[in-house]
Order: sequence, then structure tokens, then C-alpha cells
Amino acid sequence: MQTTVKRLTRKIEVARRHGADNVAKALAGKALQFPLSLVFGADRWHLRGFHTTNYKKMAVEIARTVPGRLDVAVEVGCGLGDVLGRVRARRRLGFDIDRGVIAWARFLRRPGGTRPEFAVGSFDALIRHEVREIDLLITLGWFHYMPDDWIGQQMRALLAAKRVRYVLVDEFPEQKGRIERLFDGLGVRVDRRHDWQDDKHLLLYRCDV
Repeated sequence: MQTTVKRLTRKIEVARRHGADNVAKALAGKALQFPLSLVFGADRWHLRGFHTTNYKKMAVEIARTVPGRLDVAVEVGCGLGDVLGRVRARRRLGFDIDRGVIAWARFLRRPGGTRPEFAVGSFDALIRHEVREIDLLITLGWFHYMPDDWIGQQMRALLAAKRVRYVLVDEFPEQKGRIERLFDGLGVRVDRRHDWQDDKHLLLYRCDV
């Protein structure tokens, strides 16, 4: 009973901080998107949309602080493109290993304008891609599943293959600084922000120095 009350109190607090409009948008989006999750067979975690997910809002805000023009923005582990689709860049590339979620993301692309490009894959697909320079690389919400050696190898291979100006990553408290220490060896940290909702940090690094 006590646990249930705590969870309910937490949900009410989160809803209050996001605001009624955002909560309404999130609920409407989830209702509309749920049938698509069944059609495309993708993980229903992606139903956690932009409007009530603080780290996604933070990521978009941080992307807008990156100095200079964003010609190419890339997100590895892009999901439905909630973040990537809101980043202001001339060209936006999204990669995810879940074929279902990539099909879902392509279905959701709005007609007109410069639409994000979505492809199945991870760092291997990005390294093979024809783009040579990346102004912002975003990788959020999944590095905590991967061992340090794998992350280091993938990042060093990418940085050897392409010029990457900035990288945006996140780290949960249980990682005890390991992502931050790893990226401190790959670039210069220029921003660090705490996400009140998931109690993690978003870290922005410059890697072309």
C-alpha cells in the first residue's frame, strides 16, 4: 500500500512539473501510437513520448546551444526520433538496431520540409555511411547497457573515420561516473546537466579539439 501511494505521488509530481498541456499531449499520443506499436512490433518503451520525458526536452535544449551551424546531426539509438526530429540541423540521420522502431519512425515522418533519415544499425552503420563530418552526435538511453570496452572501441573507430564536433551522452547514477570518465578521455566536456525526472546527467563533449 505504501509503495503504491509513493508511486502515485511521484506520478502526480511528474505530471505537475510537466504541466497539464504536456500531459494531455502525452496521453493522446500514447493512445494513438499504441496500435502502431502492435503493427510494427517495436518495444512499447517508445510510447514514452517527448512531452512528459524531461531528458528528451533537455537534449533538444542542449542541441540548440552547440556553437556554429548544425549541418549534420546524428542520433544512434534514435527510437522514433522524438529528439532528432526536434533538432535544428540541415540534415538529420537516425540509427536504431530495432527494425520495427525504424519502420515506425519512417511511418511517422511528416511530409514536407527536411525530414530525418532513418536506417537500421548502430555505430557500424554510421561508420559505413557516406557522411564525413558530424556536427552533433546524440546517443541517449542505452550506453548503460553496454560495457566500457565496447563503447570505447565504437567511439574511437567513429572518431577515426569521421570528424565529429560534439557528442551528447547520458549517464545514470548507478554507472558511478564511468561514462563521464570514458568520454573525458575522448573529448572536452562543455556542459553537464541533471535530469530531475530520471536522476541522470546529460553530458555534452567537444571531440574535434
